[in-house]
Amino acid sequence: MAKGKSSASSATRKKHARKAAHTAGVDSAETQQQQQQQKKGAKGDKKHGKKGKDKEPRKKVYIPPSKPAPVRPDPLDTLGIAQIIPAELLVVLRKLAKKDGVTKRRALEDLQADWVERARNEEEGWRLDAIVDALPVWLHHLPFLLLHPSRRIRLLTTSLHSFILRLPSPAPERLLTFLTEYIIGTWLLSSYDVDRQVAGSARDAWGRFTSVSNPSEEGSTKKLKLDEDRLKQLWDFVQRTLLDPLGTYNYVNPPQPVVVPPPPSIPRKGPARTPHAQLGRGQNAHSRDAGKEEDTGRVKSDEDEESEEDRKARMRVAAFGAGEWVFDAYLRLLHSPLSDDTEKTKLTSFVKPLENPLLWSSLYHAQNAPFILSDGDEKVQAIGWDQPAVRRAAWSFLYSIISNSSTPIEILLPTLSQAVLRSAWVEPDTGVRGAMWGAMLGLLKAHPEAWTLASTSPSHIDAGQNEDDDEDEDDSDHETESEDEKDPDHTHTKKQEHGHRTSTGTTTASPAYQEFLQFLELGCMGSPTQAYPAVLVVLSTIPWSILAATTNPVERLFTSFWAAVDGRALSGLDRSAAGKAFLWSVLECAVYISRRILFDGEGASLLWQDDSERGDGSESSVSDPERRKVAARRVISEQVKKAWEEISSGRLKLQEIAAAQALANTMKVVNGIDEGLGDSTWQTLSETIKSSLGTSQPVPTLLASTLEEFATSFEPGTKLFEANQKLTEEVVREILGQIETILQDDDREDEEKARLNSFVGVLDTLGGEVLKDSEIASKIDDTISTNAYRLLNFSPRLLGVYLTHRTNGSRRTALWRALLRSVDQRPDDLTTSLSALLDIVTDINDDALRALTPEADELDGAIQHLLLEGGSYALLKRLLQNPDPFISRQCFTGVLSTILHTFYSYVDDRLHSRGSLSSVDGLLGLLHAAVQRSVIDAVPQEEVTTVLRDVFVFAYIVPLLDGNDNNWRVLWEVGLSSAVSEEVKIGVVGLVKERLRDLIEDCTVPIRPSALVHLFEEGVPYLSEESLSEVVLAREKLDFMLESMSGQPTSATLAVIDPLVLPGEWDEVDLTHVIYDAVGLSSYARLVVTLLLHFLQHRELARQNLWALRHFLALRISAQDVLDVPQSASPIFSKAVSRTELLDLVQKVDQISAYLLSGDHEEGWLAQLASRLGQNKTNEQSPEIEILMKVLLASREGPNAHREARILRLVLHHLFANAGKMGAEGWLVLARGVERTAPHAAMAITYSVTQYAPEPPRLDRLRNELAANMFGIPPSKANTEGLWTLRRLAAVAPDPESDIVYLPMPRAVNLMKACQQWITSDEDLDEEVDSEMTEVFLHLAPILQNVPGSHWELIYDVVENNLENCSFDEESTLPLLSRTLKLIIAIEDLTSTNKSLRSGWDERRSAILTMVRDLIAKKPNNISMSTPLSVCRELALTIVQDLPQSLIGNDTLSKMCHLVTDASESVPQMAYKMLREAANKRTEYLVVETSVDTEDSISLDLPEELVQLLQNSFLDEEIDEREHNHHVFGYLLAWMLVFDLFANASLKVKSGYMDHLRRENMVAERFLPHIFTILRLYGGLSKVFKLDIWEVDEFYLEMYSADSPIGLPLLAAHLYYQALLLVPSLIRNWLSDCRDKQLSQAVTSYTSTHFSPSIVRAELAQVKDPSLAADLVDETFSVKVANAISEITAAFAVDEYSLELKLRLPSDFPLHTIIMKDSHRIGVAEDRWRSWILGVQQILTFRSGSIVDGLAFFKKNVTSHFEGRSECAICYSMISAMDSSLPKKPCKTCKNRFHAGCLYKWFNTSHSSSCPLCRSEIIQ
Repeated sequence: MAKGKSSASSATRKKHARKAAHTAGVDSAETQQQQQQQKKGAKGDKKHGKKGKDKEPRKKVYIPPSKPAPVRPDPLDTLGIAQIIPAELLVVLRKLAKKDGVTKRRALEDLQADWVERARNEEEGWRLDAIVDALPVWLHHLPFLLLHPSRRIRLLTTSLHSFILRLPSPAPERLLTFLTEYIIGTWLLSSYDVDRQVAGSARDAWGRFTSVSNPSEEGSTKKLKLDEDRLKQLWDFVQRTLLDPLGTYNYVNPPQPVVVPPPPSIPRKGPARTPHAQLGRGQNAHSRDAGKEEDTGRVKSDEDEESEEDRKARMRVAAFGAGEWVFDAYLRLLHSPLSDDTEKTKLTSFVKPLENPLLWSSLYHAQNAPFILSDGDEKVQAIGWDQPAVRRAAWSFLYSIISNSSTPIEILLPTLSQAVLRSAWVEPDTGVRGAMWGAMLGLLKAHPEAWTLASTSPSHIDAGQNEDDDEDEDDSDHETESEDEKDPDHTHTKKQEHGHRTSTGTTTASPAYQEFLQFLELGCMGSPTQAYPAVLVVLSTIPWSILAATTNPVERLFTSFWAAVDGRALSGLDRSAAGKAFLWSVLECAVYISRRILFDGEGASLLWQDDSERGDGSESSVSDPERRKVAARRVISEQVKKAWEEISSGRLKLQEIAAAQALANTMKVVNGIDEGLGDSTWQTLSETIKSSLGTSQPVPTLLASTLEEFATSFEPGTKLFEANQKLTEEVVREILGQIETILQDDDREDEEKARLNSFVGVLDTLGGEVLKDSEIASKIDDTISTNAYRLLNFSPRLLGVYLTHRTNGSRRTALWRALLRSVDQRPDDLTTSLSALLDIVTDINDDALRALTPEADELDGAIQHLLLEGGSYALLKRLLQNPDPFISRQCFTGVLSTILHTFYSYVDDRLHSRGSLSSVDGLLGLLHAAVQRSVIDAVPQEEVTTVLRDVFVFAYIVPLLDGNDNNWRVLWEVGLSSAVSEEVKIGVVGLVKERLRDLIEDCTVPIRPSALVHLFEEGVPYLSEESLSEVVLAREKLDFMLESMSGQPTSATLAVIDPLVLPGEWDEVDLTHVIYDAVGLSSYARLVVTLLLHFLQHRELARQNLWALRHFLALRISAQDVLDVPQSASPIFSKAVSRTELLDLVQKVDQISAYLLSGDHEEGWLAQLASRLGQNKTNEQSPEIEILMKVLLASREGPNAHREARILRLVLHHLFANAGKMGAEGWLVLARGVERTAPHAAMAITYSVTQYAPEPPRLDRLRNELAANMFGIPPSKANTEGLWTLRRLAAVAPDPESDIVYLPMPRAVNLMKACQQWITSDEDLDEEVDSEMTEVFLHLAPILQNVPGSHWELIYDVVENNLENCSFDEESTLPLLSRTLKLIIAIEDLTSTNKSLRSGWDERRSAILTMVRDLIAKKPNNISMSTPLSVCRELALTIVQDLPQSLIGNDTLSKMCHLVTDASESVPQMAYKMLREAANKRTEYLVVETSVDTEDSISLDLPEELVQLLQNSFLDEEIDEREHNHHVFGYLLAWMLVFDLFANASLKVKSGYMDHLRRENMVAERFLPHIFTILRLYGGLSKVFKLDIWEVDEFYLEMYSADSPIGLPLLAAHLYYQALLLVPSLIRNWLSDCRDKQLSQAVTSYTSTHFSPSIVRAELAQVKDPSLAADLVDETFSVKVANAISEITAAFAVDEYSLELKLRLPSDFPLHTIIMKDSHRIGVAEDRWRSWILGVQQILTFRSGSIVDGLAFFKKNVTSHFEGRSECAICYSMISAMDSSLPKKPCKTCKNRFHAGCLYKWFNTSHSSSCPLCRSEIIQ
């Protein structure tokens, strides 16, 4: 390249030149002006010269690019601050220089928290000194931190800056001294930050620490003084920021210098182009350079979070706010208002920069502002493009300038006119439009000439356009004309857009005005309520010349107005408000235009529509007043007519009253302007109104509203008022005439009904005034009276309007009575006519209603007949609400009495869920209507109280039945309001209480007691909660009901769990007369439950009524008995009662009992209580507890004595919780005192003292005394006196786990002797004696364990005798059986540690355990499960769990497998342990038998009893959830036993089991449906039970709990695992037959995810198990396992070769079978090898054999194949190395075999065909 020739493009050189000029301080404006002149000159030459000719070649001079701004040095290093500040502060300040936003934020937080805030403390003054030293560093970073993209950093910076300024001296002074223009400017910008919190923080500091003053004024040193020079600097800073925000940003944060590598040289044809030139047209150098982060050399940081456009917008918004403050401050500094010319000159110079049109492009929303033109091809991008926030700020800034009267707006007007008027009407953002109205209206009102200025050509600026293409053409010596010059259409379009001037300079078209019209067409751009009120103001500022520049200007204006209606631009959320604003605006504008035409002759000349109207153009023609009047009248008349038509048609939506007000206001204004103008407008409006009556369509509702509004708005006596009256009369006459026409035409009634209703609406609105005219009133009277009955059915509203507005009372009454007579004469239409009459009565006012009375009894008979028929309750209700106009008083009283008597009959039916609810609801309406009319006083008082009592039932009791509230409660409150006397109220409340008590006792009423209690908790008007107390506190009734019920236990088996229940057979109680409610409660239970629930809410009331505790405990005992023995008959609860209900009652009774029996008592009060009871000193004044105990002790012999004794034990259990030995001693004395009178109570006290109280000394004496008394009882009294003595001995027996000695050893031996005498005597002992004796033996056994003698033989004999006489089928023997089993367990426990006792026990143990085993093995015969039975079975299972192996046979499983389905919760778990041993025993037996069975005579089926259990299904059980889960648990245990049978079974036995399961199809039909249901697989994988944290290969049954929701799913998952492991072929068969694709996919996915990995591990572990592989692996057969790939390799070694079989387990094994590969087949024929492989595959796939079984089969075949084979005598190998064959060629002489290949080689090498060994010829 020649020297001096620049390689840079023209645009690049100019850009560098501008930067260099700016760096050298040259005025950029001058430089731009010079460049513009050069460009204009050059372009002018281009226009006049020919292309390429006579053009001097331009000499290209190298212009070096401007250097980037140097990085500002950090004061830490340049000023040496780093050496004088603390190291900790240095670290923080270093972080401020980092690019990372997080580091900066932490540095700011640390600087504020650790340094600035702590520097305020005088004790840490060194921190303040350090901060003062570091202030230059802070100010170095402050500008960029205040403009940082991160809002958090800006907020921290402003807060920290404010803190520093508040520090003690000299920090603030030093800081304010160092402030520069950019620091102050960025501080001011932050005061107007887009974030309110940041701006608030910065603005507070700015206001505190800055002041505006002249240099001569003195101020505080802690404030920054802003004088005129500094304000100008700030003004310049704001201007620069607005025009070039990125320049400001890059100045405070200069980019790091970066070396841009040269672009790769790509050889191409044609002139070289720079990368910038390749970017395309329309992009300037600045946008190209700023668009890429790489060009700036700045490391990506927080700035990436903010786009470049957002950053510019943020800074411009802040700059506009700052500009407002600077401008206002400058004006204040110049002492506004201005008077001195010097100051005005200064202000003019100050605002001069605002002339720049680019600045005001911030008002424009689009990319290119039409009021700015560039000289080049490129268009200048508007600052406000796509930035609503910037535009809002710009409008606010403009308003602040315009609103100040001192602003020399004249110099800015040419620029502002175009910018404001070209931006306002096209603004799309609602928020921006809200901010623009003040500035725009202020400008237009002050300077209307802005419209004219806006019509001039736009301003030109230098956009720095790209001339790359021109430069390229210069390089190639080719220049072309611009596109504008080539395209004349473009030039024409451009001129048309911006307007053009005529030769005289007159503006012929205004783009701003065109945009204003478009603004109106679009309904004010979606802001009608905001913009339409301002349209008139805008219109008033538009010069006539602008209006006249368009064709038909007035028509064009109002066409634009109504286009918004036609285009539905007003269809927003609030259409009425928008329509109102539109109508007022269009009418106001019409009035304004008319007035201007009328009074402004010069303007009117521009508004003639055509040449014919313009006249001859002379002055007289133009100023003709008549012509102006005609034009003005036409304008306003057309718009009023248009408004009426649009509103009437519904196209313009607004309220009629608002439209009427707008029309009325328009008429008043127009009439005030010119009377003739008002007359013409009124004529047009009235004709339009009357024309709407002549159509076949309904009259618009606007008509009546308009006439009514006119009558109200126009002042009486005025011309408008009289005209409106005349118009109203004409309208009414026309309507009446049309009504008569409609009524005369019977055939078109339905078609004309809508029109008639619209006429009625007009008459209703205007009726009051219209009927004042006698002529009109007379005409209406004739029309109505003639067509009265017909109108009743056709238009009852017209009758209502007439009756309302006709003031003549006689006319009203006559018409009404005529209607009643007409209705009575037509009974077939009674309901229809009566409904119409009721509608009329409802609509008319009270004055008219008083005139409507029947003449006699016209409708009395019809109404009574209607009531008797029923079904018309709604109609009758309406009539009773207002009966006076229809029926007589006597008829009303009769109707009411009929209603009441009918109501009584419904009450009982409704309470018992009988009868029609709709009928009762109909009566409700009738009663409610009657009570509201306050006529119930006419009914006798007895009937009132009765009916209100039943109203209460329907109001509050009936909703408890159906759960729905009704309207009867309103009737109850109204009935008991002040309308009735206090005597009636008291009577009603009393009847309600009696009714409530009856309802509680009545079991046939399906209302639960809890519902009644809850009802009173919510509150009932006129009934307090004490009312419920009076209802339920019926002590005498409850005592009587309890005494009349049998108190004996519901079942004798309860003796197993309750020691106070005496064993034996009880007489069956007759309960046929007992009635239970729907939930199973008797009347007594309902009362007690209600009382219990009430006391739980009012516990203090419970303490005052301790007598109720007896009933609560009786209820608890009965509930617990039913829970323990569900099928027992109870007088309090039925068998259908819910278990949950009973458990809840037991819990609630325990709560109230603990509360009532707890409290602070004096020491020794229990002993005193026992003493007073023993001395019989109890009276009515005694404490409640004493009276209660007296009642419980008063019970003698009989059934009730058992109940009272059990209640007493429950009470003593609570009282003895804190008892001492003295108190226990006293109660023991009391027990001895009442033994004869109340033996059951005495035994209860004795048992309670023994179990719950501390051991008193007298108790040991009592035991010895009772034991000694045994010797004095002969066998003949054993069943009477002896029985009670044994019971008392059992009652005083201590807890076996305690340290208390029951009896001394000698006493115990003597007691055994006494018992032995009874047994060996000839007397027959009752079963009760045997039972009690067994109980005593249980406590004597530990004492006698080391005492040899015949007493142990006696005990063993008693045990055997009891077991022989007991059975689980006989409930009466369960108490004896339970005690016997406890005794056996005790003996087993004793013999485990006592060798001498064990020797005697072993002789009898086998026989006794066999009896126990047989007892438990016998399946119960349809007996119901109960707690006593479960206890006995659990005791028996506890014994047989460790049954000796000799007592477990191969049939034990069959006999005892039913135990897994036992109803007891613990029995199945306990039985499983023994049954698993029985399963192993059966499998062991079958394995042995099948191994010796040669005839296959042994059946390998599963036990038949077990199969029967597996055939059950519990999927569709409709029983209690807990019971259902227990059934399912037992069913799963049965399957677990099935899988236990597979353990240690041979392949043959397994195959037998498999065949049985396959034959019965139990896995597919029974097992899998239950498993999949429990695991929720039928619902898809989204609802399946999650097994992610569980292992399925093991399940610990002893950890299972029925209360756990995960117990059953985990057990089911384990069983599914067992099935996959043991019977996979059956699972695969089900999967292949499954037709449910979703289920199949779910099972496959679930199995492969949670089960397959465990099964694969188990199979591989089994192969590697030494115990299982011992018989498999030897010196010739080896097995290798590759866990990583789940592969097993079996190899059989033959010589140095091996046969290999590989088995690979798939990932979803066993759903897919094992993959087998024959990797090495040597010495075996292919067909034989295939048969071996098929055999292994059959074992693994169809016979569910294990891999070990398959490998054993493979080894057996291989071994037998090679067994007896000899090696080849030639190669000394069994396998040929040439063809891997075996020696098959025999020598007939020596019988040796050789490989064929070896013989062939031998023959060839030896040249002989003889045998190598015997030398005989092989080939003969």
